[in-house]
Amino acid sequence: MSHMTPTSELYSSLQKSFDFFNETLFDRGLPTVIFTVQRQKSVMGYFAPDRWASKEGKNCHEIAINPSYVGQAAIIELFQTLVHEMVHCWQHVHGTPGRRGYHNKEWAKKMKDVGLMPSTTGRPGGKETGERMSDYPIAGGLFIDKCKTLVSSESFILPWVDRYARVTPPNEVFENYSEVLGDTDSVTVSSLTSTVSELLQSETLVIDTAAQKVKSKYTCQGCKANVWGRSGLNISCDDCDLSMEEN
Repeated sequence: MSHMTPTSELYSSLQKSFDFFNETLFDRGLPTVIFTVQRQKSVMGYFAPDRWASKEGKNCHEIAINPSYVGQAAIIELFQTLVHEMVHCWQHVHGTPGRRGYHNKEWAKKMKDVGLMPSTTGRPGGKETGERMSDYPIAGGLFIDKCKTLVSSESFILPWVDRYARVTPPNEVFENYSEVLGDTDSVTVSSLTSTVSELLQSETLVIDTAAQKVKSKYTCQGCKANVWGRSGLNISCDDCDLSMEEN
């Protein structure tokens, strides 16, 4: 009888999600990949084509997930990261990737096809192509629909998280998940928008306070415009001539 180790539990959960999205979003068109966890600064994940080789002469692609951010990310953000990198894998196999990591129009189109809107800011209004890209779910799109199915039928949870988790980089924060989820039952909404650490009910996480300061949001009480910066700043909105309040 085999025994699941922490390593196998962690990678099994990632593989399970990959297989589900490969079937439901990519019509099983992606090859198998090797998952790694990498603490690369300022990214939640990346795709590396043909990074691994076997003694039989076979190559295998890599999808890396950054554990430094996962613990304080919502489950849906983890799914976004995974599918984002899966689109890179799809383009490497079936399309024409942009030069040196450039996210081109072909990549952007495939992202929208699977239900994610590419955005340089991670929010509406950002450019759809560029060097550094984030994304947000399209309301009523395929990605949202399949995420609901996954958490409803599989009760997905990442079994292990980095205790020293950092908050998501500010330019990748998307806050309107309740809107894009639409008419969804509260249990499913909670399952998708709760952080991994909340779902684990873990009291052992040590939050990186320096990173937390970077995420402070300031809101104008007049026009409701938002800006992000370190905690304790004095910021005013020139359009409304009002001080912006830190959230």
